[in-house]
Amino acid sequence: MTHKAKIDWWIAAALGVGICAPLVGDKLWITVPLFLGVGICGYPQAYQTSEVGLIVRAGLLRRVIPYDAITFVGPTGVSDSRFGRVSVRYGRAEVVIVPADYDAFLDDMAARCRGLARRGEVLAAAFA
Repeated sequence: MTHKAKIDWWIAAALGVGICAPLVGDKLWITVPLFLGVGICGYPQAYQTSEVGLIVRAGLLRRVIPYDAITFVGPTGVSDSRFGRVSVRYGRAEVVIVPADYDAFLDDMAARCRGLARRGEVLAAAFA
């Protein structure tokens, strides 16, 4: 299942202003590379659950995280939970993502990560 990334209006507005501002001063040569750089590095963003593992796609980068390696899925912190930031910890690494529908993403991950159990807003190691 593919989960789209949440796009906040203020991030889109900041990017729009940052890209369009050089056009006011006739600096098109700055705007085009900036727009291409942002587009290549940040778009599209999606998170896909597959048979292999969680696939995190951000622009040209694609990271596959095996389900067996995932040890925690949940909000990055108490204050960050309102922004929808999700921490996916695996091994000693961590990736922070922002799915558009947090509950659907968590349900999907709970169904695929056999070593994790859902405890409210998080998926953590299931103890016998």
